[in-house]
Amino acid sequence: MRGRHRPGRLYLGLALLTFCAVFAATAGAREAVTSRTEAARDTLATATATTRSITVTAAWDEVENVLSYSSDAIANTSVLPPATIDAISASLRSNFNRSPVRLSPAATDWSSLTTPYYLVSGGQPGAGGLPVKLAVTERQPLGPQVRLVSGRLPAATPVPPAAAGPGPPGAGRAGAILQVALTSQTAAALGLRAGSRLGITGPELASTGAPAAITVLVTGIVVPVDPGSSFWGVDPGILAAARQQSGQLRYWAGGAIVGPGEADELQSYFGPGHLQMQWAFPLDVSSLDGQQVQPLSDALGRLSSQAPTLPGYLAPVAATVTVSSGLFFSLNTFIATAQSVDALLWLLYVSLTVAGLAVLLLAGRTVAVRRSAEITLIRARGASLRQIAIGTGRLAGLACVPAAALAAGLAVLAVPGAGPAQGAGSAGGWWPPAAVLAVAVAGPALIAAWPHRRTAAPRRPRRAGRRLVFEAALVSASVAGIVIFRDQGAPAGSGVNLYTSSAPVLVAIPAVIVVLRLYPLALRGLLRGFARGSRAPAFLGLARASRSALTPALTAFALVLALTVAAFAGMVRDAVAGGEVAASWQAVGADATVTPSYAAPGYTISPAAAQAIRAVPGVAQAAGVMDEPWTTPAGRQVSVLAVDPASYARLAARTPGFAPVPAALLATPGRPGVPQPVLVSPQAAADLGAGPVTLKASLASLQPVRVRVAGLLASTPALPGGGAFVIMPLAAVKSALTPAVPVPVNKMLLAGGSIDQERLRAVVRQVSPAGVVTFRSAALSALASGPLQHAAFTLFSLAVALAAILGLAALLLELALGAAEREVTLARLAALGLGEGQRALMVAMEVLPAVIAAVVAAGACVLLLPRVLAPDLDLSVFTGPSVTVRLAADAASFAVPLAGVAVLAAVALALEIRSGRGRAAGRDGTRTSTIVL
Repeated sequence: MRGRHRPGRLYLGLALLTFCAVFAATAGAREAVTSRTEAARDTLATATATTRSITVTAAWDEVENVLSYSSDAIANTSVLPPATIDAISASLRSNFNRSPVRLSPAATDWSSLTTPYYLVSGGQPGAGGLPVKLAVTERQPLGPQVRLVSGRLPAATPVPPAAAGPGPPGAGRAGAILQVALTSQTAAALGLRAGSRLGITGPELASTGAPAAITVLVTGIVVPVDPGSSFWGVDPGILAAARQQSGQLRYWAGGAIVGPGEADELQSYFGPGHLQMQWAFPLDVSSLDGQQVQPLSDALGRLSSQAPTLPGYLAPVAATVTVSSGLFFSLNTFIATAQSVDALLWLLYVSLTVAGLAVLLLAGRTVAVRRSAEITLIRARGASLRQIAIGTGRLAGLACVPAAALAAGLAVLAVPGAGPAQGAGSAGGWWPPAAVLAVAVAGPALIAAWPHRRTAAPRRPRRAGRRLVFEAALVSASVAGIVIFRDQGAPAGSGVNLYTSSAPVLVAIPAVIVVLRLYPLALRGLLRGFARGSRAPAFLGLARASRSALTPALTAFALVLALTVAAFAGMVRDAVAGGEVAASWQAVGADATVTPSYAAPGYTISPAAAQAIRAVPGVAQAAGVMDEPWTTPAGRQVSVLAVDPASYARLAARTPGFAPVPAALLATPGRPGVPQPVLVSPQAAADLGAGPVTLKASLASLQPVRVRVAGLLASTPALPGGGAFVIMPLAAVKSALTPAVPVPVNKMLLAGGSIDQERLRAVVRQVSPAGVVTFRSAALSALASGPLQHAAFTLFSLAVALAAILGLAALLLELALGAAEREVTLARLAALGLGEGQRALMVAMEVLPAVIAAVVAAGACVLLLPRVLAPDLDLSVFTGPSVTVRLAADAASFAVPLAGVAVLAAVALALEIRSGRGRAAGRDGTRTSTIVL
């Protein structure tokens, strides 16, 4: 083996297979890494600035108490000096800013002292007669966060002697004045301006037990520089006053900001009244990649569960603070989703890897068979098994190593953005390409040397018995793996179990074994049938198929597994696509909806506006809805959906996934003394009971309606999220005002596959400016275009393409195994005068039984896979929890492998028959290669 044997076409084919397998393994791993990084960054981009921060909270009185014992500078005072608060902030930052946690620059940190909401005495001009509650906060640094629009920023005022003297804080508050600034939103909501004064009923005085009276002087109106920052987002009430409701009490809640020098005043006036301290440290997650999500989540979890380490006299403060980060929950949600996707992709990844290795072993066997005469001669001349193996492996390495390197390089160029370290830790990592290369190089060497080994006992082994034991062991291992998979599933985040992740392989093994056992019996039956006929080429082809090793177990397994993986990927893709469509309907309820914005609680759609919306091109059906909370006699709330029965029933009929609406039941009008028939959800039916009840509207302008349950609806387009709802006709809702006003329709549902979206938005802006237009297509696009979903679908497509390549390679290699003997037979048939059609028939009858057997086995796997995998596959990670996505074998999933086999078989036979024509037409009698390998 001194290098005289060159790789030639056999090794070129092996190199091509290695190239495809290494490219798929490397590109798939890199795509998984890149998509996870993109998904992580998209998740963080949608999170609020408050979520992307570490927040530390503490009760002021607890911090003041522990520091008064540990520091002489604080022992005799009733306030925390600003230097002490800054020292705590710096110590906390030093404690948190350690890898993998990375904080933003220190200039973005801030701290605060904030009071609870205290009742403001007297009415305010813009409050509409409602009480006002105010929280006062001191935040540092304030200047970079605000821009003054009127007045001036607040400044410190002297603390009254009664409050500043010895004794506990709160001993007296005579003449207590706080200067504050209000945001423009809060000032506008409450009707305040620079110079306004408010009286606050503060905490109880220690001396009298009576509430303290504090005057709040508004010195300036400011606007936020960045309203989306955590400085404002941690407490939205400071940014803008809003109406609140607690039980039956409705009130305004807002915030006021004191100046940088008023920390002492704030502590003196409000220290005993549950004053809260807070520190915020924004996180720098701009360069976070997918592989860093889990370590960051673990680190944030430790920060939340362990007390920080603070130096010196600040050490006791660590026991009083609570550390939290909203990013911890967001990261954990992302990790759970990504790991569920990984568990699914591993089923494909492992199966494809096994199929690729089987085809490479088959290619190695083809190399050994085609060179068997040459190797036998070399062995007879004294070459050792080691020399044969090394020489064959060296030739394979010369072809496959450059092919693998080229494939890896192209994969890096095709899927940029994933570094080597990240790729190694992703699904697949480095070992599948390494395994592919090892099998491509070592497979031909071992297979070529194995038949020439010397055995100590030359007696004939009992192959039938060994085969039976081997098959029984394989079936037992497959059944055990399937049982373990059914018991354990593919749990997200539990690591990769190659045994259970190879479930498609485990399903294919028994199917292949059964088919291989039945295959000879079927061939013998066909032979008996064709033996009585006159078509000699068909009989000859079947005879060659029955007595040759044309369909070894490796070939059948590779072909069946390739087709099964392609069908499985198609099934998953179809199931997810169908689930996303169903989820989009559940999210929106129609092709388009017009609903009120959050800033317009009294929003209504006038009849003229509704008519203009119906006239938008593409709107095939429209239904107006009054959606308001009503109250049952037991005090429970239900959503009343008042609709026009006929139009709403037509729209519901065009909306998949929702129960049909029987318009006839709703159209029956309620007469005096006769309750109105209504349709209700199961939750509302439990609230309403069996008999007629009277529902009261939350709007005083609507009269109560006495109803009876006429039917149940599990879901309805007007309230796609479900819940306790009641559907009644619009005619049943009567106005309690005189003169009567129209029923307040506040929602419109539109159906139509080609609605002009831009036109609809323009019409709504013109006729109903407070309305929000939502399109189902946008919801569907958001589901389908997520990075994790996009990566999964890309890998599904890659799996189908690779499975097709492996299937074609398996068929070509199967033909190549019998090429030498078939070449002689075809030459003899040509000499006997058989035409091209008869020779083609012989080749087809020799190959087609094996292909049909593979189709049967693949079809059985396609039918079994959903039963085995579906109960333990969570496909709802692609659609959300509102829709249950089940894996099921349908006609398309079964037709895909059939069509694939037909195409691959046609290609392989065409190549074989075409090369057979060249051999029959050759005049020099030289032997030519049958398969281009």
